Amino acid sequence: MAIAMSVALLYVPAQAWAQQATPTAADSQGADQAVPSNTAAKKAKADQKKAATQLSAVVVTGIRASVEKAQDTKRDADTFVDSLSATDIGALPDRSVTETLSRIPGVTIDHFLSQGDPEHFSAEGNGVQVRGLTQVRSELNGRDSFSANGGRALSFQDVPSELMSGVDVYKNQTAQMIEGGLGGTVNLRTFMPFDFQGQKIAASVSENYGDFSKKYKPSASALYSNRWNTSIGEMGVLVDVADSRLATRTDGLFVRPFFKNASGTWVPRGADWRTLLYDRKRDGAYLAFQWRPSNSLDLYATAFQSKYHEVWNEDAIFVSNDPTKVMVDASQPSQVNGGVFQSGRLTQPGGVPMGTDIRASNSHSKTTDFSTGMKWRLGTSTEVTSSLQFVRATTNSLDSTVALGVNVPYIDVALNGSNPPRLGVDSSYTTNPANYYWGFTMDHQDQNYAKELAWRADIEHSFADGFVQGVKAGVRLTNRYANNIDTGYNWKPVFQTWMQYWAVPGGVPLPGLNLNSTVNTSLVHLDKFNNFYKGDANIPSAFYAPVPSTALGYPASYQDIHAAADPFYTCCYAGTYQNTVLDAAHTNVQHEKTYAAYAMLDFGVDNANLSGNVGVRAVRTTNTAQGFLVYPNQVLAPYLGAGQTAPITARNEYTDVLPSLNLKWEFAPNLITRFAFSKAIARPDFSQMQAYQVLNAAVQPGYTPPAGTTSVPVDKLALTGDSYSNPYLTPMKANQFDLSLEWYFDPDRGGMAWVNFFHKGIRDYFRRESHFVTYPGVDGNNYQYLITRPVNVGKATIDGAEIGWNQFFDFLPVKGFGMSANYTYIRSRTHVPNDTTAVPVDTDGSKYGNLPADGLSRDSLNVAGFYEHGPWQIRLAYNWRSQYLLSIGPNGYNGTDNNIPWKLPVFADAYGQLDGSIFYSFNDHVKLGLEMNNLNNAEQRTIMYQNASGKHITSWYVNDARYALTLRVAF
Repeated sequence: MAIAMSVALLYVPAQAWAQQATPTAADSQGADQAVPSNTAAKKAKADQKKAATQLSAVVVTGIRASVEKAQDTKRDADTFVDSLSATDIGALPDRSVTETLSRIPGVTIDHFLSQGDPEHFSAEGNGVQVRGLTQVRSELNGRDSFSANGGRALSFQDVPSELMSGVDVYKNQTAQMIEGGLGGTVNLRTFMPFDFQGQKIAASVSENYGDFSKKYKPSASALYSNRWNTSIGEMGVLVDVADSRLATRTDGLFVRPFFKNASGTWVPRGADWRTLLYDRKRDGAYLAFQWRPSNSLDLYATAFQSKYHEVWNEDAIFVSNDPTKVMVDASQPSQVNGGVFQSGRLTQPGGVPMGTDIRASNSHSKTTDFSTGMKWRLGTSTEVTSSLQFVRATTNSLDSTVALGVNVPYIDVALNGSNPPRLGVDSSYTTNPANYYWGFTMDHQDQNYAKELAWRADIEHSFADGFVQGVKAGVRLTNRYANNIDTGYNWKPVFQTWMQYWAVPGGVPLPGLNLNSTVNTSLVHLDKFNNFYKGDANIPSAFYAPVPSTALGYPASYQDIHAAADPFYTCCYAGTYQNTVLDAAHTNVQHEKTYAAYAMLDFGVDNANLSGNVGVRAVRTTNTAQGFLVYPNQVLAPYLGAGQTAPITARNEYTDVLPSLNLKWEFAPNLITRFAFSKAIARPDFSQMQAYQVLNAAVQPGYTPPAGTTSVPVDKLALTGDSYSNPYLTPMKANQFDLSLEWYFDPDRGGMAWVNFFHKGIRDYFRRESHFVTYPGVDGNNYQYLITRPVNVGKATIDGAEIGWNQFFDFLPVKGFGMSANYTYIRSRTHVPNDTTAVPVDTDGSKYGNLPADGLSRDSLNVAGFYEHGPWQIRLAYNWRSQYLLSIGPNGYNGTDNNIPWKLPVFADAYGQLDGSIFYSFNDHVKLGLEMNNLNNAEQRTIMYQNASGKHITSWYVNDARYALTLRVAF
């Protein structure tokens, strides 16, 4: 039985214990969501405990009840699971599921809008990793749940936390668990009608305020549940709805990569800054029905829907110059340390080209889940369960950027150690609209759809005595379809300094903002960056930038801007702009089926306090990807093709056999050791399996075809292809081990401490490499192309330890104080070839040694203190993670200069955030409180690693401290 350990600062509604104390990843749900117990004796014991809990629920409530129950459930568990439960109905300990997950040992989140993007901060966090791995399986009540984002998992920030009763994280697995969680499995739990004794009504309203955005946003949730005895059995209905809104502001500063100039000094390319305003609306609805027509049969049906609408816009001032031309103005004071620039005035001939943009993103996503199932008890020893599920998810988004250009005479930069730099420009120049020109446009669109039908059936038989205490077996079938359209980022120049003398006239200023009666200064505004960085950073006062409606007016606004620029071109660009088409070249169609079966044996020696399970799960996966092959267009090789496209269907099949073993032994009173071994897999994302390949043919360097040649032999050609997907990828695989020791030093008062050691041996990573692949020519012959695309290659090991402690300090004169803490240490060793397009190279062409796995922090920590006495409930919680690799060569940290294709590794610096809450209960039904996030005004920094110039902090971010005044009622 998979039972969770709850971290201590939680209040669990006593009526909900029957469900919350026994979370499961099994794909079954009924009156009791727990996995069936191993033996008849264990069932009896569980029933006694449940009855005792219900009897004592009248007097044992709040944090203490949660901690004591967590102690019992952890002690009885036969797998490695950590969990958090709602402090009240509709109230996880944090305002988002993502933030709640970060409280669990071994789980980390990053604070960026998307993984690998160091230029956009996220207030509520993103990118869940379990034990340093992003390959995390997501579930809702033990069944599949996902977002339509080209991947396989749920975007946890999309889910209304108010609908959740708890969150479970599985670190290892049993044979009956659904495959796919290489790092772990995250299961989101909701309530069911039979979780409550009778009618239950609960509601909450909040007013959210960000001290930086200066905006108020409301949130509300309501739950109604009831159950009745009827002539056809007992029935129950539950309805739960939630609406949550949030507005935040993030300010950021940047110092760009360093280049060695002609005088031998390492000088930054420049510095820039930006403000991002973020607004999201997250709402959901949940309906559950249960029917118990007899004591031997339970039936249920649920419907769940979550919707997420995210809008953000960003004003950014950024350098867009040639970094090799930057110099330090010798006429102004400057400081150089060890050949590396520290402060001074940066200039370049003709001024330093900078961009001022408005970037706006508008995204809608929705996930809908319909599930139904049954549990049938055949006598006292056999149980059959079955469930049927349909999931549908959609995502539609537009990311649009319109930028101006301005060539500022200089940028003053003074590095300030770990503090933000001091910046300056000629404000009289930047506040004159005559100095600006239209720079570029860039659009990115997503239009995704995914659906899945899944069916599962399980049977369990338990034995009253003997070493073998129970057997389980089951099957699971899925049919999943995904259609993802991703246009990429389509950058189109309007006017750029490098276009002078060939596409636009040279020796004169670029065309200004007033191009015609439509495209002119009416589309821009003076951005003053009021209260920038909460007043803690020095930047220039004002720049002109496009208004947000110009970006959100795509495609009409783009057409107007490019059409207005056409008369000014002397070559090559007039009339060439076209809107991005959502065509087949951007479409990825996948159809995947899985066929799984498992068998598991539960065993134990009661006299030795030893129990466990051993089993095996086998799963067959078939995938069909539909796409296109684009032939070469080489006039000297007509036998290869002429640029035409041909539809292709790529089929991939593989079988995985996944054994598992779990052991638990109480070798002395209140001392328990556990061991687990299992094999796990993580299938590639659908975005990594697109069937789309462009083939290229070029004449070999050094060979000149004779005059009049119309065709050259294939050995005189370089046949290549480049892709970021491969429909023939197979899953990443891992052998994973866990070993733990748990000490229940105060078993009657929730006092417990534990240490858990883990090891993962991983192989078959997804990395881009070059291999010869055979493709047909139009002449019917086959030819070998050197194709660079993702393949399965390499291996790595991840080792670590999780340490935790919970305790109430009842020995103090003042009652009600307690504390919870956990720490995770992770070390990784990789033997994985670098992605050929992400090999780190410094701006001088020098290489780097081994870098850590991306997304993996060596250390992470959670510490929480709480006080609960009388009507008061207070908690303070601090979450911290150490530095980790964000990305190699992300936007702003890659390029080709001095004929060197450089890509810098960028790390997220250590980050810690303090949150808290204070609630006062007026009576058993009404509670008023204040919830607080980011009380320490945490600053997120990123670090760029360079060799000769050293590592430097490259960006600084600040965000809102968030407050929510919350009223909760329950009857």
